[in-house]
Amino acid sequence: MQLPDPTNIALQNNSLHPILATSTFAEVILPLAVPKPYTYSVPEALIAQVRMGCRVEVQFGGNKLYAGLVLKIHHKTPDHRVKEILNVIDKEPVLNEKTLQYWQWLAGYYCCSLGEVMDAALPANLKLASERRLVLSPLYDANFGGLDDKEFLIAEALSLQETITIEDVRQILNQRTVFPTIKRLLDKKVIYLYEEMAEKYKPKRVACVRLAEPYRSQQELLQEAFEMCAKALRQTEALMAFVQLERKHKPEDGGVLRSELYKKASIDSSVLNAMAKKGIFELYEKEVSRLGGFEEELSEAESLSDQQTRALEEIHAHFTEKNTVLLHGVTGSGKTRVYVELIREAIERGEQVLYLLPEVALTTQIISRLQKIFGDQIAVYHHRITHNDRVELWQKVQQFGNEKTAGLPVVGAACCILGARSALFLPFEKLGLVIVDEEHDTSYKQNDPAPRYSGRDAAIYLAHLHGAKVLLGTATPSLESYQNAKTGKYGLVEMTERFGGIELPETLIVDAKEEAKLRKLQSHFTSVLLDELKAALGRGEQAILFQNRRGYAPTLRCTACGWHSECIHCDVSLTYHKYRNNLQCHYCGYQIALASTCPACGSIELKLQGFGTEKIEDELKIYLPEANIGRMDYDAVRTKDAHARIINDFEEKRLDILVGTQMVTKGLDFDNVGVVGVISADQLLQFPDFRSGERGFQLITQVAGRAGRRGKRGKVIVQAMNVAHPVLREVFDNDFQAFFGREIMERKAFAYPPFTRLIKVTLKHKKPDVVNRGATVFANVLKSKLDKRVLGPSVPGVGRVRGQFLLDVLIKMEMKPGLWKMTKDLIWEATQTMQQKEGFSTVRVNVDVDPV
Repeated sequence: MQLPDPTNIALQNNSLHPILATSTFAEVILPLAVPKPYTYSVPEALIAQVRMGCRVEVQFGGNKLYAGLVLKIHHKTPDHRVKEILNVIDKEPVLNEKTLQYWQWLAGYYCCSLGEVMDAALPANLKLASERRLVLSPLYDANFGGLDDKEFLIAEALSLQETITIEDVRQILNQRTVFPTIKRLLDKKVIYLYEEMAEKYKPKRVACVRLAEPYRSQQELLQEAFEMCAKALRQTEALMAFVQLERKHKPEDGGVLRSELYKKASIDSSVLNAMAKKGIFELYEKEVSRLGGFEEELSEAESLSDQQTRALEEIHAHFTEKNTVLLHGVTGSGKTRVYVELIREAIERGEQVLYLLPEVALTTQIISRLQKIFGDQIAVYHHRITHNDRVELWQKVQQFGNEKTAGLPVVGAACCILGARSALFLPFEKLGLVIVDEEHDTSYKQNDPAPRYSGRDAAIYLAHLHGAKVLLGTATPSLESYQNAKTGKYGLVEMTERFGGIELPETLIVDAKEEAKLRKLQSHFTSVLLDELKAALGRGEQAILFQNRRGYAPTLRCTACGWHSECIHCDVSLTYHKYRNNLQCHYCGYQIALASTCPACGSIELKLQGFGTEKIEDELKIYLPEANIGRMDYDAVRTKDAHARIINDFEEKRLDILVGTQMVTKGLDFDNVGVVGVISADQLLQFPDFRSGERGFQLITQVAGRAGRRGKRGKVIVQAMNVAHPVLREVFDNDFQAFFGREIMERKAFAYPPFTRLIKVTLKHKKPDVVNRGATVFANVLKSKLDKRVLGPSVPGVGRVRGQFLLDVLIKMEMKPGLWKMTKDLIWEATQTMQQKEGFSTVRVNVDVDPV
């Protein structure tokens, strides 16, 4: 490694009088929340290399180095001093022009900076920031005189290796605070510091072996190679094994993996090294993709039903006039088969497809189904795959246009990307179709950090940029999407029957309050639910139980004085987790041990109140001891392969009952589920939000749809204290039209979406008085021009999170484009006005456009 010259570092740090030797400038996006791109000058030597979409090494905020992205190049001299671009990282751009346009739209629409979009969009290993390193100064005489013990340890380490990092120093000294020691070494001129930026992405390389020339190009000479090995039996066996492997795999470069040859010939590296010296073999390394191919035999998709054929014809007809179509099909109607046909058509046209799913869990089932049809033309992109895998898939998607032969994509090209909302950021070259499955799902909404975007809405704009078509699929459309379809903005296609003529499940609404009065309620289970579970298990069927709260119990309360466990950082109670035997905050992660006595009064009368998925799983074992019970919630699927393992166990019938949160409601397809139980519908419907009725209808209908999907009718048991709620009646009748008609009238009467637009602004500070006064200033600026459209500031349901006190300001606007833009500009003005006042500069402002 070539170390920097300390003299150059000193000159680099002295940037008071930069000399502009060029008239070419670049607007560079930094992965930071700065208001706008930063301008840098382009040195003459780099002008030919700097291109839009390339990463460049730049200095920002002192001596810190970052990998920024070039947004545009111009020749307009800025009216302020500028720094130079230090280096160009990429030979080819990592982004195309459409992707940069998409980033700019996201930043503008969702009221955030381009740097925040960049930070969310780029794979971690493409985002580079410098690391501070220590180097032994050439001015130091290396006698280690005058150094204390800690200084000596660092100096000794640097005498043994050229450079070390700050983290290395912490390990050497075995302590976290090391900067006082480093400062003393700097003052004594023992060391100097410099910033180094290293590429995080490392291509995967494998060790290979092939025949050396002339044997590789002239196979007839191979007999001579065998004669050279005649006296070495192991070398002869190695050569024979190589020939067999080469004929089997037929590699383009004539090489095979050394590991395969070691295994087949039962040899080690010494044998190959000896043969390389004889000129028989050539040992080398080559780059390979981390993205595994699909090696099983492909199969044809099942035949289309009459309903699916009609749906396809209607979709095609709508696509001739509209860019977006809503496919409203009941659960089990075969929407995925329609998607398969549309994906096939797009691939045959040489186009890319983006298939979005709301949860990573859903990709497990769908990917195995699609790979059997499309092979390795299907790829998966989400946050659970490794950083290096994400980089390679990013590059593969971008290179799609260069992977063509005779107009058709080569095998292994990134034709169809299956992923969660983060897949929207991939640099598509020829996007032709976007499928948003379960389009109603709130998991498509990014909450923190910025950009706080809706995956569904962002997908529609991405398709618009590429001139692609969008298909929104769901059994329970969002009110916004269905209203757009009803008013003609979207095309509407309906599939009203289940595939194969199977009836929709029978739904029973069970009055849990009445069961409690009659003493039939056992723990949290009604007699009806327990009887149906026992009957289903007796028939060899499986069951799913839905409870939208994880943990064992949400509250630990003292029955003597009323004390309850609360988080010290957030205004929420601590949830008891039995498998960890502790109390945990679901907002900040704070944990404490389970108390044995009340910290307020000393009483031992502590009681766990409420119930979550852990408690359902635990107590169900008492009533159904023979059943194998599993759980699928956030706690159970933390590891990379946990989703797939639980789903596979349930598919293979190793589990009889699956207890879960809303993860079990989303599009999973199991063929042996006879009963679905909703433990507490009241929790869904009594939430203080104008969308609670919509969310409740969607979740109950979706989880009900998991029952009876293969040749037999299922049964759904919905437990509720308030059985008179209108949503439960609409669920019972499976009447989406009645639900939509009632709900849309209420939205219109109270001026909520889809008849208005919402922006929620949350202000945060660690001191309540500061955020109170700051929010008042902020809201007054908005009210001066928006008047009654501004509601608040008000304390949200959870008024303190992670030590920050929160206040919400809600802006409710008519559907006027001019007003929409003016409001966003006014939010920026209000933020600047507030933060420029004394005492409010540290108040954080989070803007959530179209909150859910």
